[in-house]
Amino acid sequence: MKILQGCSLLNGETVVLLDEEEHEAEQMDQLDFMDECTKDMKLYYPSRDDPDPIQLCYSDMDCLAPEVYLSSTMMNFYIRYLQQTRSLLDNGGCNYHFFNTYFYSKLKEAVLKKNDRESSFVKLRRWWKGINLFEKAYIFLPIHESLHWSLVIICIPDKEDECGPIILHLDSLTLHYSKPIFSNTKRFLVEEWKILKDEGQCLPIADNVWNMLPSRIENEEIEVPQQKNDYDCGPFVLFFIERFIREVPERLKRKDLTMFGKDWFKPQEASKLRRRLKSLLAEEFRKAAKELKKQECEAIV
Repeated sequence: MKILQGCSLLNGETVVLLDEEEHEAEQMDQLDFMDECTKDMKLYYPSRDDPDPIQLCYSDMDCLAPEVYLSSTMMNFYIRYLQQTRSLLDNGGCNYHFFNTYFYSKLKEAVLKKNDRESSFVKLRRWWKGINLFEKAYIFLPIHESLHWSLVIICIPDKEDECGPIILHLDSLTLHYSKPIFSNTKRFLVEEWKILKDEGQCLPIADNVWNMLPSRIENEEIEVPQQKNDYDCGPFVLFFIERFIREVPERLKRKDLTMFGKDWFKPQEASKLRRRLKSLLAEEFRKAAKELKKQECEAIV
């Protein structure tokens, strides 16, 4: 068996990537198994009992084929997978907030509404009900516009930091125009700030920063590795999130922005995420099929 390389995941384990032909053969075996046993099965991730599970079916994996754009379902599945992994590492107390791929369009609609913007924003707040976003260190917003994916990361300072929040925009094709994205995201933060300020909430941000928050928000268009084709923007956004939460400090300061750059990682590392996603989902479907078969046997008995 020829070993090419090991890929370290968030939980510290190492996944061994096999020779490409052997690896593809193993995947085909798994897919054949799923085709026979789980063609009509629905998968609920992380579980059916979760209050907001990601629902997948067999055909959702079609977008993992080469030269195909990743779907929102696939993006949301892996974002949720990273969230689950991060939460386990933090013993359930995650200092990150992950919005799904549908949120940014709702955010835009709310902050750009000319009439009754306040009411629209109150409805938008249902997306993070019971969560104080300014207590999080990092907030992730995947963006899908013009058949392209990019990523916004909002970095919230701690109490000792005299800097304000920093909005980062990461784009593997520099296709999305950053200025309106920064403007919409800032409006979102300012609207939330107004509500929390009126409520008199005490937050882990320096008072002089909090009181003047609208003028203290900074924007950074981040230089990142660029994809070599037109269709890998989805894997790149997912890999941005994965690498970021693996390497970032507890709270990001301006000096930490040097971690980014065109050499942050090799572009092929992000492109290979398709294969990892396929293997991960194959295993999830295999486990679900096994559990379903077990339940059917128990019902017969």
